[in-house]
Amino acid sequence: MNHNPTYPPEYEASLNPLDRIRFYTPQLSKTHKKIGRFILENYEKATFLTSAKMSQQCGVSESSVIRFSAALGYSGYSEMQRELQEILKRRLSLSQRLELTTETNSDSNSIMHNVMLQNISSIRETMMSLDESSFQSAVELLAHADRVFLYGQRSSYALVYFLGLELRWIRDNVVIINGHAQELDALSTIAKNDVFLAISLPRYLKATTKVVQFVWEREIPTIVITDTKTSPLIPYAKVSLLANSEIYSYSDNIVPIASTITALLNAIGAATQPTSNEMLARNEQLWKSFDMYI
Repeated sequence: MNHNPTYPPEYEASLNPLDRIRFYTPQLSKTHKKIGRFILENYEKATFLTSAKMSQQCGVSESSVIRFSAALGYSGYSEMQRELQEILKRRLSLSQRLELTTETNSDSNSIMHNVMLQNISSIRETMMSLDESSFQSAVELLAHADRVFLYGQRSSYALVYFLGLELRWIRDNVVIINGHAQELDALSTIAKNDVFLAISLPRYLKATTKVVQFVWEREIPTIVITDTKTSPLIPYAKVSLLANSEIYSYSDNIVPIASTITALLNAIGAATQPTSNEMLARNEQLWKSFDMYI
């Protein structure tokens, strides 16, 4: 199939699957138009269909579905499906996510197994794709910066709080910010020897992006923990750590992010020895004095 000569290749490459279907429709065969129309009208459910099930829904052969994805410029059906999932992840409301979860799982046990299997897959994919040099850069910045500023809102704040709580056990000058006006005031003192880390997952909060941009424009080293290279935080990141959070549930998938944070904490602890060991020993003595733990 010939590409539309009116537009440069980079324009076509920037289109998501739904836009590509609309873009290529005049050039598609009748069979491919049928598949495209089905996806445009049912993309929330089409996202979860295998190529075989897609062919059944459209009343065409499976090979036609595979050729359709190639006609849109994808290497295969799985690549097109992943990009459809990216759209879904950003557009679905919480109630729609919950509805999809219940539609695709028959009972509580199947939901439990499905979610846990997806989390196992997410951790595995994060481990394989996490850039080691970026991870090491984040460790160095968080270990040796004068001060560490951590930022997150809503569900991301829980992760930021966990990171900040345990980071304070092994280093000084850790500031946790959750977006309240009085806490944002702390950013007025941020300096170039400090480091700023933010966490944001779909659906991305505008406020988080604005804060990261604010810090980046002041030439402060920024670390972002997010899910994909298309995250709105990426343009403002000195270091980006991508964790695969692809799970379709009304609740955010924090498992791969929490695993990444745990890895960071242990690596920072190793990078700051013996100071980190000495601080942990003092904290342990304090907790013992207050009979804190059973």
